[in-house]
Amino acid sequence: MPLIDLVIDTNVLVHASNGQVPKQRHSINLIDYLLASSEVICIDDGFVWDDTNRSFIGSEYRNHLKNGMLGYTFVVTMLAGKRFKECSRSVPVNISKKINQCISHLKPRDKTFLKVTYNSISKTLISHDNEDFHQSKRSHIIRQFKIEVMDASDIVG
Repeated sequence: MPLIDLVIDTNVLVHASNGQVPKQRHSINLIDYLLASSEVICIDDGFVWDDTNRSFIGSEYRNHLKNGMLGYTFVVTMLAGKRFKECSRSVPVNISKKINQCISHLKPRDKTFLKVTYNSISKTLISHDNEDFHQSKRSHIIRQFKIEVMDASDIVG
């Protein structure tokens, strides 16, 4: 079933330009797929590609994606095509407490990625972070929040 929208962890976009990681090809394939598809990328409020950016996810993209990287070109292309959708990083209090309690080891940015994903339609986060989002944690997240955390290879093979 095609996705309507999805959230992409920064590491997936960085991996597209890093020949040292085994997941590089999957990241490139995901970018190619998304550029040719109609899915939109969800991001928290206030995302612009300049110094007025207020988005936490956007800040992470801007800090880690440099001109010349495939992920950088992807983000700029998706922005130009108006294929980013703002989703609030605010979630109901009970969900926020569960994210903070059950996933307390996550960095604040990881929690933001989850909260934005919670507010998306498809509730899908693409991440190559197998340390913070290891398999048992992914299983817990889908049971608790109905959020699917997937690798790029789960989308594009």
